Amino acid sequence: MNTETATVEELNFQQERLFAQLSGRSDQSIARFCGELPRVPRSAYPEVLLGMGHLYEAFDLMFAVIAVSVQATHDVSPYEARYVTMQNVLQPFASEYGIEPGRPLQSTHRELYADFYTSATGKPWPSQYPEKTESKWLACGRRWTQAMIDRLQQAWPDPNDRAKYNLGYHWAVEALSVGEFDHLTAAWRSLGFDAPYMNAHCEVEEEHAGCAIGAVIAFSSVDDPLVVQGARDHESDLAGFYDECTSLILNGSFG
Repeated sequence: MNTETATVEELNFQQERLFAQLSGRSDQSIARFCGELPRVPRSAYPEVLLGMGHLYEAFDLMFAVIAVSVQATHDVSPYEARYVTMQNVLQPFASEYGIEPGRPLQSTHRELYADFYTSATGKPWPSQYPEKTESKWLACGRRWTQAMIDRLQQAWPDPNDRAKYNLGYHWAVEALSVGEFDHLTAAWRSLGFDAPYMNAHCEVEEEHAGCAIGAVIAFSSVDDPLVVQGARDHESDLAGFYDECTSLILNGSFG
């Protein structure tokens, strides 16, 4: 399918077919985490938001790895499929840095997260993640960052296979973040925080999910086992991250 001419209805239909391959586990894990969020003492917000923010920023690195994996097929994939796919991958990536088609340059999502951190903690966002720390929250963020990056950088005999897997993973990142940020926005609002960071994600995530499904069907199809495996693996990873965060809350792992 040429996604340059695909209708919104066609994209939505393809997206629903890929959603049908998922279990719903990550949504359940995120909802459970948000339900436990009020148990976090405000004195622990700096530690919690720093650790979670590490993984949130790592998605920018993941987008870069995914884009490279697609372009790395330049000698073995059709030209039009490749450039249409790259357009669909790069648009959400650029949005992370405040670059949106036809709009003035916006704040980066990292700036918005730093503002959220300051509003929640009363402290400025650290200029750099600490090299060594006893924080279990930062250790959690780093662990799941590495787990997700390892998925995307695993060796494949055929670069097309790696790109297909990574595009399935990419679609799940974007598509599952719609519900993720709905849950997070509601949870933080219940605690008195209405963060532009959350609102910015909510405004663009459905559009970005549309780009991600467009990338999948430009390069492969929603029926490709590698695409499906990539999507399922991200759902599993995302659930694992939020499950660990919930365990940290329940165990009182602060400071």
